[in-house]
Amino acid sequence: MKLSAFVPMLMREFTDEAFTPDSLSYVARQCKYFPTYGELCGYLSDWWHDNRPRPVAIAPPPPEPEPPPPTPEQLERIHGIVRETSAAMRSSEPAWEPPRPPRPSYLSAELLDQHNPLPNGRKRA
Repeated sequence: MKLSAFVPMLMREFTDEAFTPDSLSYVARQCKYFPTYGELCGYLSDWWHDNRPRPVAIAPPPPEPEPPPPTPEQLERIHGIVRETSAAMRSSEPAWEPPRPPRPSYLSAELLDQHNPLPNGRKRA
C-alpha cells in the first residue's frame, strides 16, 4: 500500500532514467527496513546526482569574420550625423513640440447613414 502511494510521487520527482536496477540496488543497500518517502527520495537523489546522464557539450559557433573597413561615403555619412546631433544638442530651441490634443471632427449625416443606417431606412436630418 505504501509503495502504490510512493510510485506516482516518485515519478513526478524523477525522470524515467532514474529508475534502473542499479538505482534500486543502491537504495536497497541504504535501508534496513522499508524506507519512508523522505528517505527514499534522499537516497534516490544521491544516486541520481552521481549517475544521471551528462548533457552533451555543443561546440561554440565559429567566430564571425571581421567586417570590412567603412568606405569614404559611409564615413562622411557618419560624420554628418554626428555634426547634426551635436548641433541639435547645443541648440537652445526644443528638439520637439509636445503633441496637440486631437480636435473633434464629426461625420456628415450622409456618411453616418452609410456606416450606421437607422432602422426602417429612415434618414437623418
